[in-house]
Amino acid sequence: MTTNDISALYEWHQQLKALTTDATANQVAIEQVQQRIRSTLPPVDTGRSLPQKKTPQGRTRVLHMNYTRNRANETVETEQAYLRFFAQTAQKLGVCLEILTGLQSVEDVKAELSKDTYSGLDYRLAVSPTPVSKWAEDSVEYLANGRMAVLTPFHDGLLAWAMVEGRRRRWQSLVVPEILADILEHDDQWIPLGIRVNSSQTGQARSRITQAQGQSVGHIRAYVEGGNMITGEDQTGQPIILVGKDAIATTGSLYQLTEPEVKQIIQEDFGLDTPEQVISVEQPGQFHLDMGLLFIGNGVVVINDSRAALQDAQEMAELAPCETTRVMAAKRQLQCQLEAIATQDLTAARLEVIPKALANDVMYNFFNGEFVEGGDRCQYYITNGGPKPQEETFTQLMVQEWRVVNQVLFSPQSIAHKSLQERGGVGCRLKGSPWT
Repeated sequence: MTTNDISALYEWHQQLKALTTDATANQVAIEQVQQRIRSTLPPVDTGRSLPQKKTPQGRTRVLHMNYTRNRANETVETEQAYLRFFAQTAQKLGVCLEILTGLQSVEDVKAELSKDTYSGLDYRLAVSPTPVSKWAEDSVEYLANGRMAVLTPFHDGLLAWAMVEGRRRRWQSLVVPEILADILEHDDQWIPLGIRVNSSQTGQARSRITQAQGQSVGHIRAYVEGGNMITGEDQTGQPIILVGKDAIATTGSLYQLTEPEVKQIIQEDFGLDTPEQVISVEQPGQFHLDMGLLFIGNGVVVINDSRAALQDAQEMAELAPCETTRVMAAKRQLQCQLEAIATQDLTAARLEVIPKALANDVMYNFFNGEFVEGGDRCQYYITNGGPKPQEETFTQLMVQEWRVVNQVLFSPQSIAHKSLQERGGVGCRLKGSPWT
C-alpha cells in the first residue's frame, strides 16, 4: 500500500465516521463509502505460501535477529549481550545466524563476531542504511516458497482506533463500563495494543534489502504482527494458523469486512485450503499470542494459567485495600477471563490445551521462544532465562513430560529481565526460517 493509498483509506474512514454519527445520513451513502473502503484491499502477492511453522515441525535452521544501537547512536549492553548469546547459541547448535543491523551499528557486530570465540560460526549480515527495530519477530514472515512477506502499513491513528474498537466490542461483557474505559484509554497499563511494527521502518528496510538482491517481497494484508500469529499443525498434520483476535478485529474494521472475510484473506495470503485452518484466538491477557501461549505441535497448545496469581492478588487487595492492590486484582481478573476465552477458542478448534503458569510478569516468560533443529538433527527450544527452580521445572516439562525437545536453552536471566520489562523476549528478538 502506497502513501497515497494509506491517506485515501484514512480519508474514507473519516467520511464513514461522519456519516455514521449523522442521524440524517442516507444508508446508501454509508454503504457506498464502505464499498470504497473494501475496494482498497490489495491483491494477493505472497505466492499463497505458508509461513514458517513455529512448532518443532518447522525444523528451523536459520535464526534471524536484529541488532541496533539506541536513538542517541550509543551501544547498549543489553543489545550487545543478546548478540553474544544468539551467536554462541547458533554456533553451539550448528545453525545459521542472519543479523539485520543499521549502517551506524554494523561495526559493533563485526567487532564482536571477529573474536576467536566465534570461529566456525555460520553467519551473515544484512545492512540497512536506516536504524532497525530490535524486535525481529513482528515485521516479516518467511514463507515456504523461499520468499518473505512484510506487513502492509496503515495510518497510525486509524490502526489504533480499529484495534481499540475491536477490544471494546469483545470485552464489554467482561468488565464494568468504568473499568473498560480505563483499559481502552490506558492500554499500556493493562494490555498494550500490538501496533508497534506499524510505526517502525524495519519491514520496509528488510524489503528494500531483499529487492536490491533481485528477490520479490510479498505483503501481509491482515494487520497481524508476527508474535500474534503462530503457524503449526493439528493432530492430523494439517497446517493451521493461530491468529490473535486483535488482528482479526482490526483488519475487519480497517477494510469493513466480517470475521469470515478476514479469515479468507489470511487463507489466501498463506495458501491454506480452507478458512477453518485460520483459528481466531482471544488475546490471552497479552498483546501477542506468543507472550501467553506456546504451540508445541501436533495439535497441542500450552496456555498460561493465572488463577493462582489472581487468588494472590485478591487476597492482597483484602489484606491491604488501596487503589494499587484493587487495580492489580482487576488486571489479574481480566487476564484470567481472557485466558479462559482463549482456551475455549482453541478447544472449539479441536486442539488439546494444557494450562500451565509459565510466565510471571518480568521475572520469567517461557512461552516466548523459538524452536530450532540443530545440526545434529535434535530439537531445541531457546527462551528467556529465569530463576533456576522455574527453569528446571520447565525443562522437565519440555524434555521429559511433553517430549518435544532434547534441550531447552535459556538466555542470561539479567538480560531476560531487562528485555521483558520492554515487553519482549527471546521469541520477539528471533525469527526462524528453514532456508538461507
